[in-house]
Amino acid sequence: MSSQCPICNKKKGNCHFPAHLTPTPPCLECQHTWKPAGIKYKGTDLGVIHGRAPIRLLGIWYNMWLDSTAQRRYVMDGITEIACFLRKNRDLSIENSLRLVECTLAPLLAFSGPVITWPEKEFKQLTAAFVRCNKEAWHMLPNTSTALFTFPPDQGGLQIKMPRAILCLAVWGHLIRSRCCQFDDGTRQLAVTTYKDALKKHGCLDMEDLQYEGEFITWDQASQNSFAFACHLTSTLGIKVSWDPFHPDRIASATNLELAQAMITTKHLVHIKHKDEWRRAQTMEVSAEGKRVTCDSKKATRL
Repeated sequence: MSSQCPICNKKKGNCHFPAHLTPTPPCLECQHTWKPAGIKYKGTDLGVIHGRAPIRLLGIWYNMWLDSTAQRRYVMDGITEIACFLRKNRDLSIENSLRLVECTLAPLLAFSGPVITWPEKEFKQLTAAFVRCNKEAWHMLPNTSTALFTFPPDQGGLQIKMPRAILCLAVWGHLIRSRCCQFDDGTRQLAVTTYKDALKKHGCLDMEDLQYEGEFITWDQASQNSFAFACHLTSTLGIKVSWDPFHPDRIASATNLELAQAMITTKHLVHIKHKDEWRRAQTMEVSAEGKRVTCDSKKATRL
């Protein structure tokens, strides 16, 4: 017999658990792991939890070992709950059931999909549960062929958006908007390193080569790198993305000093809000390290 530890989420034999009457006791390893104590903030003792215990940060369940098992279980439980709800409420029309599936399943997967790792086996189970929800929405029997949902309409299918397509869109959107273009911080620098590692590991020159190579690597191999995983998804879906994420001529690739020098040369005006009043400012000079800019502002009409 084996039980699952509520802290590390590992299944172990009964000899690894204490012999007392607690319904879900932690395993002996987690129970006797050292934890800091006596930490206070403004005289109040701070609570301490085990490093393998999942915590919710920005809506996603993780632990200190970057294990996202709790988040994957949360997504699966949500899909299962929707399937059970549709099964018990057959009085809902097909239109309302499909609208419920569209508004719940895709956002549930897309929210955490780009930042957690889905093992291939668990993702197949997720796909099966996703299809089951659509069968319930269409008031079909559980043994209805899955091909009906994957074939295009001209071949007699419904062609719903499967979890692989939802995850592909979410992963590429996360790379383009959040990690490569939106912020000029450590996230972008980490993305540059991740991209170079993907090219070096798979012997590619650019994103196009990486997408071609993504067709021949496995799901688990691609999951180790976010760029390789994105290219693997597009390759398996028959999609090609033309994108050079870190081209040196892009504005996002320019340093603050280069941008300031360009604004000085072109005499570009920027709008600045100061004391509830909009002003037009022109960059006049910039310090050598690019951390301080001197501007000449003129009062402007409110926008």
